[in-house]
Amino acid sequence: MAEDLTYNTVSQRGLITVFGGTGFLGRRIVRHLLDHGFQVRTASRHPERVGSRSRPDPGSETAKADIRDEPTVAAALFGSYGVVNAVSLYVERGRATFDAVHVEAAARVARLAREGGVERLIHVSGIGADPASSRTSPRAAGGRLRSSGAFLDHMSA
Repeated sequence: MAEDLTYNTVSQRGLITVFGGTGFLGRRIVRHLLDHGFQVRTASRHPERVGSRSRPDPGSETAKADIRDEPTVAAALFGSYGVVNAVSLYVERGRATFDAVHVEAAARVARLAREGGVERLIHVSGIGADPASSRTSPRAAGGRLRSSGAFLDHMSA
């Protein structure tokens, strides 16, 4: 049974931090949460890309964070009720590898959310997950994340 998000008030639910909130999907997640009365913190390497200068998002705040950097992730999660990880990578460049973003960083967000007392975690991925894919494909990284149990290890009671 789906939870009715309109039943509880925003003040009972608390702050939602969205990693990747400046990306294609993340912007839509932030907008949806704001449209439904949630307070949102958009955590991004590029916080200047949040909203627009002509129409700032009421009910939102920004945090400069890189999901590969533990201190900035922990700071962005501080005081959050929930977290959405919508960070994605489709082309590897330098240190930005599929494993670094889709496996290691996603597990880091989950672990730090758990350690910080975050009650809800949603991980969104557009890469699919196929452990049989080649080691260098984003689908393979998704498969390694899924089979690693990273979220179960870090978020289950």
